[in-house]
Amino acid sequence: MKNTSLALAVALVLAPIAGSAIAQTAAAPPAAVRTALTQLSGAERTQVLGAASAALNRLVAVQGRFSQVAPDGSQSQGDIYLQRPGRMRFAYDAPSPLTIVSDGSTVAVEDRSVRDVSRVPLRATPLYYVLKRDVNLERDARITSVARNGDRVLVTARDRTGEADGEITLVFSGPTYDLKQWSITDGQRQTTRITLSAIRGAGRLDPRLFRVQAAADPTARKGR
Repeated sequence: MKNTSLALAVALVLAPIAGSAIAQTAAAPPAAVRTALTQLSGAERTQVLGAASAALNRLVAVQGRFSQVAPDGSQSQGDIYLQRPGRMRFAYDAPSPLTIVSDGSTVAVEDRSVRDVSRVPLRATPLYYVLKRDVNLERDARITSVARNGDRVLVTARDRTGEADGEITLVFSGPTYDLKQWSITDGQRQTTRITLSAIRGAGRLDPRLFRVQAAADPTARKGR
């Protein structure tokens, strides 16, 4: 990685979830929902996981805004585009040089300041649990916590294989389980948080949104 901002972006979406480094402790929930958590169990836990999975499966094509809080407290914003299954784009506002794109099989982090693109398989990232074709959280991941905070539900998960470090917490809101936020805590207990806003249906999004040109191409243009 070429700079700190790029490293923070990678921590956001490329940090693999779960693993022995945090096997004994759960990730701290986002600050906005840290108090008054009620842990769920039994039939209620199963029902909530089913409802959360169904809500993710209902996402087809949406766009909106996101805000990011990095482990050092720095903040950034941008536009988010999602086309399930498999496709997502984080277009960071200036002056950030970053764009993060999932094309259905690979997640690419483009840093225009150094004309560098880093890639990793989608399956090795936390985005996999949001973008996969048939989401079933209880089946797909090792669920470490299901909790309620008012009208919000927090689902914390690790990689079922135990091959990677880190943890993801998904935050859903209201009776329709709208996805509002997620946070990634890596093996060093550093947490990056994304909050969504102004999310709306978008029909079918332009496929060019989910492409990243080769970094070596001086004529590369961002598909918008």
